[in-house]
Amino acid sequence: MARRASKELRPRQKAMLEFIRKFIDENDYPPTIREIGAAVGISSTSVVNYNLDQLERKGFIIRNREVSRGLRLADTQFGRRVRTVPFYGEIAAGEPLPVPDDPQLVDEAVAVPADMLPSTGDFFALKVKGQSMIDALVDDGDVILVRSQPQVETKEMAVVEIIDESNESGATLKYFYNLGDKVELRPANPDPAYQPIIVPAEKVRVRGKVIGVIRRYQ
Repeated sequence: MARRASKELRPRQKAMLEFIRKFIDENDYPPTIREIGAAVGISSTSVVNYNLDQLERKGFIIRNREVSRGLRLADTQFGRRVRTVPFYGEIAAGEPLPVPDDPQLVDEAVAVPADMLPSTGDFFALKVKGQSMIDALVDDGDVILVRSQPQVETKEMAVVEIIDESNESGATLKYFYNLGDKVELRPANPDPAYQPIIVPAEKVRVRGKVIGVIRRYQ
């Protein structure tokens, strides 16, 4: 997991970064220093080098000065473009856990292969705690990717907040079933220790739909 980038770029550096990204997208290899300079109107290779050093220092590119075209974008891994999505902590696949007071203030993110995410929408990540969704191939310690949305269809896996003054208040990961005036949050584990949670519909807030799972093998 990596900290969310917050460093600002100067207009010239931003233009260089945008050109590098576009060039790699179109050619599958990075541009030369002279090509970068020509694209942004800089004739001096030393000035281009200085700004590339600044981009590297700020964490946007990685340079290998020993080879020609020796740079790559820092947000790519093994040839795949990645995107960073906010990481909001743990989500219960069992009993509900408390919801962070303001997840927008969480300054942590995870890098996700871009082809795992739809082209539009807002997304966040959560680490799963518990095994109530094990038959849905979501295990304790997995990281789920969630698309923020206020509604889901019946039988979809969702992050749902239970709004209650009881001990069951909090967010949980379950299959969502609309029962009219009630909602059933159903686990995916045949163990009788994992029972459905049925609550009045007005006490449920959908945080988002699960669209992917990241698992680390040890």
